[in-house]
Amino acid sequence: MPRTEVEEHYVELTREIDALEAELPNSQARRHIADVRRRIETLYETLRENRQLLETVLENSAANIYAKRRDGRYIYLNHEMELTHNVTREQALGRTDLELFPREMAEQNRTNDLAAMMTGKLTEVEERLMGPSGQRLYLAKKVPLISSDGKVEGMCGISTDITDLRRAELALREAVIKLEGERDNKLMNIEAVMASIAHEVRQPLAAIAINGGAALEFLERVPLDIDQLRAIMNQMMGDCHRVSEVFDTIRTLFQRVDQKREPTVVNEIVLDVLQSMREELADHGVRTETELAPELQRVDGHRNQLRQVIFNLIHNAIESMDNTMDRSRLLRVITKSHGPDAINVTVEDSGPGINPRRLDSIFDPFITTKPDGMGLGLAICRMIVDRHGGKLSASSDGKNGARFQLVLPVRLSDGCGSEVTD
Repeated sequence: MPRTEVEEHYVELTREIDALEAELPNSQARRHIADVRRRIETLYETLRENRQLLETVLENSAANIYAKRRDGRYIYLNHEMELTHNVTREQALGRTDLELFPREMAEQNRTNDLAAMMTGKLTEVEERLMGPSGQRLYLAKKVPLISSDGKVEGMCGISTDITDLRRAELALREAVIKLEGERDNKLMNIEAVMASIAHEVRQPLAAIAINGGAALEFLERVPLDIDQLRAIMNQMMGDCHRVSEVFDTIRTLFQRVDQKREPTVVNEIVLDVLQSMREELADHGVRTETELAPELQRVDGHRNQLRQVIFNLIHNAIESMDNTMDRSRLLRVITKSHGPDAINVTVEDSGPGINPRRLDSIFDPFITTKPDGMGLGLAICRMIVDRHGGKLSASSDGKNGARFQLVLPVRLSDGCGSEVTD
């Protein structure tokens, strides 16, 4: 009942009491009437304060609060619902959802209202509503309005916007799934990474074992060939250094801060790698040709990392020619200038080559062309080259060998034309 109507009833009732009091013949009856008046005034003031409190709560609520008759006509809606539904109280009171809102939205509301009135108890349902800011998702709690004689006369609803909450839940769920996937990948890859490290150091360790056995044999010979024994021991020391360099390179890759770079002569690295691999080249029956351009500019880089790249490329080339029987096994290493500010290192083999359709994926982790490979060697090589500002690429027709080209800048630029120093 509107406040003005209540006040009118109160004023009218007060007039009637005044008139009745004036007609009473004795003072005792008048005192009784005055007492009734005071009780009515107290009751009215209490009702007025309670109504004001309820109205303040309803009108300042962040939720949509509304009430409808059994036929769906609005008898109340608060200020928040006026804003979110872009409708005024004057427009909505006495009308149904079908008269106010789009049909799909109105039919949804009516279906949920009827369900609440039929069950006779609180129901919760999610509703999609269209307002000035677009479609939003609301959690609606609806209860039937029941008269004193137990009849359902309508329903009352409170709808809370949960759009942002649902978005946050979805984002959190996706983040959890992503983190779980990353965790599973890390756990799954640990064994593979360890196997790859073992693969990288297996060759020099095998060489150490072979040379150690040869050294023991030479120690039993009489007279003892000191020079030959010294050469074997030097080879073993070189292989030990190679193992150490492999671990240093892998450790450096996973450090957040780059190691200090220094001017590096690439030709020296190529010759050093070929010298350290001479036994492996001979064991596999591989002939080597080199075309090393003299006076190449120095590369500003990490020597051990670049050595590991060239070692990996040559080692892969040797292994790729293991099954080559119809032609000679030839390894070619070429260095030359690549424009004014870069050099090019090319490693070619005469093996069966690589399927051209796989060339784009051979640098991906865990993609390998070897039956027993782990697919990390080339991925690590490309990572090293990328960190040096260079480019590593491969080409092959799938029949006549493969060619890997390594392009390295002679200096690193900060993008403004100045040289970067560590």
